Amino acid sequence: MTKHFLIIFLFISQLSFAQNNKQNIRGVVIDKYSQMTLPGASIQIMVDNEKKGCSSDVNGKYVLTDISPDRYEIKVSFIGYKDVIVLNVVVTSGKETILDIAMEENITNLAEVVVTANSKDKTINNLTSISARTFSMEEVNRYSGGRSDAARLVANFAGVSAPDDSRNDIVIRGNSPVSVLWRINGMNVTNPNHFASVGTTGGAVSAINTNLLKSSDFLTSAFPSEYGNATAGVFDLGFRNGNSNKRETTLQLGVITGLEATTEGPLNKTNGSSYMVGYRYALAGVAQTLGVNIGTTATPSYQDLSFNINSGNTKLGRFTIFGILATSSINISGGTSGSLFASEGGGHDLSSKIGIIGLNHFKQMNTKSYFSSTIGLNYSKTDQTDYSFDRQTSESYIG
Repeated sequence: MTKHFLIIFLFISQLSFAQNNKQNIRGVVIDKYSQMTLPGASIQIMVDNEKKGCSSDVNGKYVLTDISPDRYEIKVSFIGYKDVIVLNVVVTSGKETILDIAMEENITNLAEVVVTANSKDKTINNLTSISARTFSMEEVNRYSGGRSDAARLVANFAGVSAPDDSRNDIVIRGNSPVSVLWRINGMNVTNPNHFASVGTTGGAVSAINTNLLKSSDFLTSAFPSEYGNATAGVFDLGFRNGNSNKRETTLQLGVITGLEATTEGPLNKTNGSSYMVGYRYALAGVAQTLGVNIGTTATPSYQDLSFNINSGNTKLGRFTIFGILATSSINISGGTSGSLFASEGGGHDLSSKIGIIGLNHFKQMNTKSYFSSTIGLNYSKTDQTDYSFDRQTSESYIG
C-alpha cells in the first residue's frame, strides 16, 4: 500500500512540474517615432501550428501567457501601421521574456501602389539610411565564437574585421579601431571592455552584460550628425528595462562570462518603474579561489556590475539611471632567461578599472514629438608594469 502511495505522489509531482513549466511573453507596443503607446495592437504567436494571441491594453502593454519553452515567431499588427515580425524569440521556463515592439506608420497614397518590405538591416535610428545594421541580444549570444561579445559579432559583418582573437578591437574598412565610438543609452563612453589599454576602444573581454542589452545599432559609415565624434564606426547600444510586473533572478555559468547573477523586477507597478542589476565574476578567478589548477599561473581576474533603473512614467517624464562598474587584472611572470613568451623570464602586470554612470530623461511632448537628454560620467584607469631580466648580470628591471 505504501508503495502505491509513493508512485501516485511521484506522478502528481511530475504532473505539477509539467503544468508549471510554461512562461509568459510581455512587453509594450509603441509608435517608433513619437514613442506613444499603441492600445489595441494585435500580438500573435505560432504555437503548434495554431495562432495564439492577445491585444495591448490602454497603456500599450500586452501579455502572452502559458507559452512553452521554445523559439517562436511573433507578429504584431495595428491599423494604420506596418506589421512587425520578430524572429527567434526565446522563451525559457525560468523567467518571463520581455519584448518591446516599436511600430512604424504605414502611409498609403491612393494615387499609386507602394510596395514596402521589412528588412533586418532597418536600424532603430531612423536618421540612418545606409551602412548600418541592427542586432539583438539573442544574436550576440548565439553567434559561434562570439563569447557573448557584441564587438566580436559585428566583426563578422561585411567590411569589418578583427586584428586577432586575443582582443575585440575592430577594423572597419581599414580605419583605426581607436576611431570607433561606443554609446550606451545615448551617452558616449570611452572603452567598455576589461583589460583595456590607454588610447584604445577594445579589450580582451567585454564588460557589457548581454542580458541587459536590447536591440541596438552598429554603423560603419555615413553617420547622422548626433555621432559627430565618430570617424570609423559606431556601437549605439541600449539597456532594456527590467520586468515591471514580476521579480525574476537568473543564474548562469560560462567559460568567458564566468559566474553571473541577474535580477530584475518592479519598483512601483502603478507607474511601471523597474530595476535590473547584473553581476559577473570570471570563471578563472573562481577556480583560483577554490584552488583548482587551470594549467597556467597567469590567471585573468575580472568582474563587473551593470544596472538599469527607471522611474516609470511620472509628471516630469521618465528618468533612467544606468551604468557599468568593472575591474580586471592579470599577472604574467616567467623564469630567469629573459623570454616572456616561453615563460622563462620577464613579466607583465596589467590592471584596469571602468566606471560608467549615466542619467537619461525622457518626456513625451505630444503625439508627434518627445524630448530626450542624457548626462553622465566616464572613468577609466589602466596600470601596466613590465619586468625584465638580464641573464649576464642577473639583474631585474621594472618599466
